Amino acid sequence: MNESSQHTLGRNICAIRKDLGLSKVDFSLQLGISRVTLDLIEQGRDNLKLSTLDRLAFALGKEPWELLR
Repeated sequence: MNESSQHTLGRNICAIRKDLGLSKVDFSLQLGISRVTLDLIEQGRDNLKLSTLDRLAFALGKEPWELLR
């Protein structure tokens, strides 16, 4: 079964965040979202807004489409 886009997005965000050495708390504060929301995003259990996707991508130094690959 193919992985859903939400799970792909979450897995990629988590991996890049860890590669950058950012904790969930620090990264969520940087984005202005709760740590719980970041948990849901990284677990592929949140339908985030495009504006949030843009903020995530910018904070990670990526283009939004790169987080979905």
